[in-house]
Amino acid sequence: MTAAQDLVIAHAFPPHSDPGAVVAAQRVRERGRPVDVIQNARGPEHLDLTLDHDLERIAGDLVRRRHEVDSPTLVEEWPGIARFTERGLQQALDWDRHGPGYQQLHSRADHVANHVLAARLRLLRPDLEWTAEFSGPLTHDARGKSRRSPVHPGALPDALAEGVRRAGFHPPESVNVFEWAETLAHALADRIVVSDARQRDRMVAAVTDEALAARVRERVVIAEQPVLPPAFYELGDPGHDLDPGRTHLGHLGDARSPRAMDVVLDALGALPPPARQGLCLHVVTPAHEDLREEVARRGLADVVRVVDLPRHLDLLALYRRMDVLLLSDPGTGDRTGAGPALPSAWGDHRGSGRPVWGLVEAGSALDAEPLDHRTPVGHVSAAVQLLSRLSALRD
Repeated sequence: MTAAQDLVIAHAFPPHSDPGAVVAAQRVRERGRPVDVIQNARGPEHLDLTLDHDLERIAGDLVRRRHEVDSPTLVEEWPGIARFTERGLQQALDWDRHGPGYQQLHSRADHVANHVLAARLRLLRPDLEWTAEFSGPLTHDARGKSRRSPVHPGALPDALAEGVRRAGFHPPESVNVFEWAETLAHALADRIVVSDARQRDRMVAAVTDEALAARVRERVVIAEQPVLPPAFYELGDPGHDLDPGRTHLGHLGDARSPRAMDVVLDALGALPPPARQGLCLHVVTPAHEDLREEVARRGLADVVRVVDLPRHLDLLALYRRMDVLLLSDPGTGDRTGAGPALPSAWGDHRGSGRPVWGLVEAGSALDAEPLDHRTPVGHVSAAVQLLSRLSALRD
């Protein structure tokens, strides 16, 4: 079996089942090159301990070696980031010495530690070709709220700062780890990957150093979210019976927007009873118990089914059984200028082949996609009109 000459740094990677792990494995499959993977060992401090070994089918035997770093799963706190970097670096250098030598390095910023470790390795191995992928802006969350977490003084930030200076740029004046991770990728990565043109433009506009912005413009490329082959949507079994007399809507794998869920529930409640009975909304959410209580409080338990599907392949199988899938922008109103990035679940929605209803902010990345239906993210009456039309599909 051919040894890997690509190293993937993915704090989350299968069999861990969070969305970042799935996308990281999909990227490996998409590239089709053997890889070694450095990921984090999930500890009891992490909220989602779900392991799903079926997800290892995504990258399959392209993964030659996989090492779990023994570091706390503190994805936004410097002690966890520093320990993941220091211990992951030791493993990467050991593999590099005892193999054919790495040619390419890949990191994806669903966890900020990935870019920090990749930058540290790149400074020690300047011949490595580093691809740094961004799923969205690091310094703002999906709703446009600023994200901050302090870098602690020490040898690691000193080495990173010196590396940025040697590259001809200024390290951040702040001690915000999210700003640091963006700057490291901007100054040192050979290729900067984003999922859409809006994200690219916002990334460049946010860089105040014109020389660094020019470098980002030269290096940034757009790569659409990866899509699994149709066969993956047939591997799972959601064990979920569907009433053939109803139009089935799926709000699946999209936990970014409680506001969108409220809009859809408001719209269902506003429908005349005959139209409402022609629909069934299926929702997969980590907060399933809270949502069940809310659905019961609104008197919608007969038309809303809250589903707990921890296995990703079962979730994909449920995608294929829906008549329409829902996907939403987070409803930021674009107040901060960060703007919503493309939802991470868009690739799974697109790959399902099912019609997609987008609850969108005007001009957002999701609004630019080829949606089958679209309504404004906070507009209940528009959702009522669409639901009325969808209910009539079964007449």
